Amino acid sequence: MNADLCIGISSRNEVLEVAAVQTGRYVVTAQFPATSLGIGAIKVFLASFEGPVRLAVRGTAALNIALALGGTLPLCEVFIVSCTIADQPIALAQYAVRSI
Repeated sequence: MNADLCIGISSRNEVLEVAAVQTGRYVVTAQFPATSLGIGAIKVFLASFEGPVRLAVRGTAALNIALALGGTLPLCEVFIVSCTIADQPIALAQYAVRSI
């Protein structure tokens, strides 16, 4: 699947750091609390997008985030990434861009 939007989410210190890349260009970064409110805000952002999405997540809450966001869109791929491969949100988004 070719993704139009790739998102990297790094969970650390009770904060979700997010970076989004759309069709190869840098779009936005943001921080949210690592709570249901923060995940809900990310869901709202994803719901406004109509194309394929790839998410790359890492950190202490990676599995919870993947499960919560993976079903948000019908065309969504989720990768749980080791922090040794990519640690920062923009690096995670770029990982999602490169993943097949």
